[in-house]
Amino acid sequence: MKRFSQSLDQEAILKIIPALWQGDIAIELNSVCEPHEADEKSIIFCEQERLLDSVKASAAGLIITNAAFSDRLGDRALLIVEKPYLSFMTLVTYWLKLEAGAQKFQIHPTAIIDPSVRFEGEASIGAYVCIGANTFLGNGVRIAEGCSVAQNVRIASGTHLFPRVTIYESCQIGKNCILHSGVVIGADGFGYQVFGGKQQKIPQVGNVIIGDEVEIGPNSTIDRATLGSTVIGNGTKIDNLVQIGHNCVIGQHSILCAQVGLAGSTTVGDFVYLAGQVGAAGHITIGSGAMVGAQSGIAADVPEKARYFGTPAMDANQAKRVIVAQKHLPDMLRAYQKTLKDKNND
Repeated sequence: MKRFSQSLDQEAILKIIPALWQGDIAIELNSVCEPHEADEKSIIFCEQERLLDSVKASAAGLIITNAAFSDRLGDRALLIVEKPYLSFMTLVTYWLKLEAGAQKFQIHPTAIIDPSVRFEGEASIGAYVCIGANTFLGNGVRIAEGCSVAQNVRIASGTHLFPRVTIYESCQIGKNCILHSGVVIGADGFGYQVFGGKQQKIPQVGNVIIGDEVEIGPNSTIDRATLGSTVIGNGTKIDNLVQIGHNCVIGQHSILCAQVGLAGSTTVGDFVYLAGQVGAAGHITIGSGAMVGAQSGIAADVPEKARYFGTPAMDANQAKRVIVAQKHLPDMLRAYQKTLKDKNND
């Protein structure tokens, strides 16, 4: 259960989600939860048949549901919408923003901030944060405890760094981004070349540029470019434990699920979906709108709007046929061996 410090009444809820209201609530509501956790101050939702019994049995003060279920929930207080889950999450998002707006901006006395750091407005800096010279912090930036922000970094307004995020020098973070714990932005790209009988490090002197409203999950890493910039487009969402190599360019509103790994100079278009553990070789392009299934290995360019799967990744329909065919390989082998034996006996 998530309980908020500020309560909402019927009038406030209808301003957030204009919809048909059925029934009454006697008290203000202040929490969201699963049906079995609910009390009279809770809001829950119902849009699936399998949840109906638990929703009926709950003590929730308000149920967000659709017309298909409204007649089956008796005289409960209902908010009747077309898409209950989406409306429920809209309400939760509003509540979270309300809570965030009520938080005070303050700088912890243990934070180490270079005198040349520029503030656009208010910022919240947690305990033991270190911020280097000539860094810029936009209005409303929140940097939680233990973060390290190097020199010449730019973090735009409304961005939130959770504890122990590390941002290397000269990187840029856009507006309203969320970087979860353990994220590392701008570490050296993995570049080496054999010279004089040993691996010599190739200097990495570029940076990372992250657009607006990007979210990056815990312990994900984005390497700086060798030259130029590694770029993450506006609205792209990156899951936990993702590795993005040097000089990669990710378009807008793409989804990279957990443990995706992109080798250097991979280009990813807009609205691309890469499922968990997808790996991409370097210097390839994944076209806009493409979707690649889990654990696929991408060794060549992927066309726009393609559906790929497998290792090496191929058209998903073809990959399914290959998987089906593989099941018959033992029988085919036995038949082939029998044919050879019969031929030798002749």
